[in-house]
Amino acid sequence: MKQISGFILLLVFVVSCNSNASKEFSPKTSEEIRTDLTSFIENHNWQKDGKESWPLISITATELARLKSAWSETGPRHEILAKRFERVDKALTDTLYFPPEGGQHNQWYQCTDCQIALKTVDAHHHKCPQCGKVYSGFPYDNVLYGRQHSRNFSLAEDAAWAWAVKGDKKYAELAAGILEGYADRYLKYPMVHADAGDKSIDVAAQKNGRYRTAGHIMEQTLNESMLMIPCVTAYDLIYNSGVMQQGAKKHIEDDLIRAMADCINVYKSGKSNWQTWHNSALFYAGIVLGDKAMVKQAFLDEENGFMAQMKISVLPEGMWYENSWGYHYYTLSALTIMAEGARRLGIDIYSHEMLQKMYLIAFRYLMADGSLPRFGDAVNDTPDNPDVNEPAYAVYKDKRLLSTLPSEYTWDMIIAGRQPGEKAERPHSVSNLVHGSGHAILSTDGPGKLTAAFTFGPYGGFHGHFDKLSFVFFGYGKELGVDPGRSASQAYRLPIHREWYKATTGHNVVLVDGKSQNEAEGKLLSFVATENYAAVAADAGPAFDSINHRRFLLLGPTYLLVVDELKASDGKEHTFDWLYHNKGQSSTCGLTNIIEKPGDLPPGYSYLKDIKAFRTEPAQSLEVNFADENITTRLVMISSEGDKLFTASGPFSSVVDRAQMAIVRRKGKNVRFITILEPIQHNNQPDIKSVSVVKDEPLSIKVTRQGGDDLISFGNESLGNYIVTSKSGSSSESVLLKAKTETSGENQKVK
Repeated sequence: MKQISGFILLLVFVVSCNSNASKEFSPKTSEEIRTDLTSFIENHNWQKDGKESWPLISITATELARLKSAWSETGPRHEILAKRFERVDKALTDTLYFPPEGGQHNQWYQCTDCQIALKTVDAHHHKCPQCGKVYSGFPYDNVLYGRQHSRNFSLAEDAAWAWAVKGDKKYAELAAGILEGYADRYLKYPMVHADAGDKSIDVAAQKNGRYRTAGHIMEQTLNESMLMIPCVTAYDLIYNSGVMQQGAKKHIEDDLIRAMADCINVYKSGKSNWQTWHNSALFYAGIVLGDKAMVKQAFLDEENGFMAQMKISVLPEGMWYENSWGYHYYTLSALTIMAEGARRLGIDIYSHEMLQKMYLIAFRYLMADGSLPRFGDAVNDTPDNPDVNEPAYAVYKDKRLLSTLPSEYTWDMIIAGRQPGEKAERPHSVSNLVHGSGHAILSTDGPGKLTAAFTFGPYGGFHGHFDKLSFVFFGYGKELGVDPGRSASQAYRLPIHREWYKATTGHNVVLVDGKSQNEAEGKLLSFVATENYAAVAADAGPAFDSINHRRFLLLGPTYLLVVDELKASDGKEHTFDWLYHNKGQSSTCGLTNIIEKPGDLPPGYSYLKDIKAFRTEPAQSLEVNFADENITTRLVMISSEGDKLFTASGPFSSVVDRAQMAIVRRKGKNVRFITILEPIQHNNQPDIKSVSVVKDEPLSIKVTRQGGDDLISFGNESLGNYIVTSKSGSSSESVLLKAKTETSGENQKVK
């Protein structure tokens, strides 16, 4: 097949993406949207009294008619509503339970000794499943209180929907009872804060200082912002139900909705996922309170409003700045709530170019198994997020969004008016460069449909990790080389988070002298891709104090080649640990066992188990095989004199859920690692026969395959300058890839 350049391939991808978009949708400039918002705020009727147009923000008349039509039917649409209302009917016969105090963060629901999530025995006893220790009282009980608060607000919203659809006042009375109950209690609840695990701390006394993110119902203004949405939705839906007198309405508005908004508004977080939820909460509260200033702040505050967020918190291609898919979609959930509320009021913020990009950017990151690469504090993410994609598809009509949506009826699908027959094929993985976010996606069309994602971009803040130049690797529809993301139990306060999940140790990188990287942004050197080969090279920037690190990845049809060069600028010898984590049940190595441990640095090594050490010989390649049910990932590294090889297992989703690991330790002032990763289906033979250095300076590497040789030649002492050629049997060499460093202006060219 004729080779095409990475530039052309990327252009084809962009054109194909644009062809999927609705021709009816036309983005607006920031100034146009700002003008629209200003006009709405100045011209909206902010007087609530006498309005007959309630609900104001939770649903339109057309959408409510769709729900009522579904309820009047028999069949799947009716059943969707019936299932939601079942819990409400059950609650009508139960006694409402309001916890005695505010909730606490899930990070406290951990065994401090074992660093593992607790199991609930009852409301006041919480047991570690590993050591058996039982915890009780604050803050452990309060984690369960927080869950109950969330259930209560959810119930209030469900009951309000039941009233809106069925018209039976008993549902409105239930919703009103919950809201009035919280209006009675909100300001009486002692303030709680996620970092204050000691009940004797007077959190309220420092609400304007150290504990400015504290809340009454929940431990964070973030969580109270999330509760504001069902709270306001319920109030909006039952406002004209006749079950609340003016005094009750004033009580709910003043002592719950406004009180929550005032608490939230103490903390203005600017560039933060918190602020998107704050803005959504203030917008919803401002509308039902008739508070013009509150709504204006939510949209137009110069440092914190929606318009500012789109400018300062979204990277050029649409990725949320924290560079973590979990938090990208978490943020997008808040923005969708805001956009939907605005749409119902006649305001169009969906037309903001950066918001549209946020909905679509994930499709550039698809891995071989349909997931998204686990960078930062992510867990297991895919583009399948119907809560945000359903309303977005209704606006943009982009087929990629449709490909993620269920074919069976859902609540949001009924509201949007989409029919089950609308379907679209899921896009497949394509090599592309997401420069502003600092990611390269490599994808090849070999038997395993291999994909890799490489990160070199800006540090993601609190939810970012020290993982510059790390990568993840997929093949045969499975995740192979892994990034652990964060623990499933959100162990943010525990040592394992900073020593393993966030630390350099938990990633596929090179560790220098046992220390995690600095906060850093790397630099792209080159990127080029064709259908069967894709390559990227980058510099780690100031990730290390006295080490320059460059990494090159080449993804072929059957293998991933990883080349690392590390050079000391201080003239001193350093210890370099090359780290790789792979899913699998076991790891094996044919070298001779020796008795040795990797040591106490970094602290994350204390979480390693099943440690084995091996003697290496300069003339003998290092080989480790990671096996699962049907795939073995083969790691082959060219050895160097003095190498030490360790295999072990390390934490994955928790300290008891393990991933396999290899550590290659090498010392020197300047070192180079050359490694091949090859996934092999069981009962199949390896495609890679060997990897060798043909020439040391400038570097030239030969990968010998079953069908020929791939030669990777570097020039000018830069991993960003390379040419990849292939030769099969007696045939002449053919150029597969050719690139120079980005600054040369000749990147992404193939002859």
